[in-house]
Amino acid sequence: MARTNPRRDARSPGRPSPDRKPRQRRKMHRLFQNDGLTALFGRTVGTLVTRSVIAVAVIGLLTIIGVGLLHPGGASTGLGVGDAAPNFTLTTLDGKQVSLSSLRGKPVMLNFWYATCPGCLQEIPGLQRFYAAQQAAGKDFVILSVNVVDDAQTAQQFVQTNGLTYTLALDNNQQVQRLYNLTATPTSYFIDRQGIIRATVVGPVDESTLQQDVAEISQA
Repeated sequence: MARTNPRRDARSPGRPSPDRKPRQRRKMHRLFQNDGLTALFGRTVGTLVTRSVIAVAVIGLLTIIGVGLLHPGGASTGLGVGDAAPNFTLTTLDGKQVSLSSLRGKPVMLNFWYATCPGCLQEIPGLQRFYAAQQAAGKDFVILSVNVVDDAQTAQQFVQTNGLTYTLALDNNQQVQRLYNLTATPTSYFIDRQGIIRATVVGPVDESTLQQDVAEISQA
């Protein structure tokens, strides 16, 4: 008698087929409800941390660059050789505003004086001769002479009498005098093109020292 294997009906309960449940997508919770904040900081904590670190690094870099611009070469503001010269704004005898920072890129002699100062009277003729020679040679050397005592009329009369052609300004409120801790006149600061003090002279400047110090601050 032939043995037959009856076909099991696929629908028979012999081996139950497992129930297949539809896959459910995991719901991602947003850190921010605002779309703008989500776009900026990301949807996950990891993204938020990464972007925050990058933002802090960028801000730090910009701060370093800003400090470098304000204090060239990393120099701090002060009155010593190698310091960035303190900035100020004064009114010139012809009524214009002048700031020390506006002269950046030029060699500057910052000179403090007044009309009856004996040392000032001694050095002024040499300053004018040297400045006129520099101008005639096409140089960009600047003398910014700050009067710390006289009124505008007295200073103007002195300028006309002595034929001065460099820039003179009035420190009416002793603002710059205090800023530079002035203790004697004349006092001169030689400031290079980057705004850094390279030499200081208390007392009259002779022409030899003037030439030497101006040559140093005129270097590119």
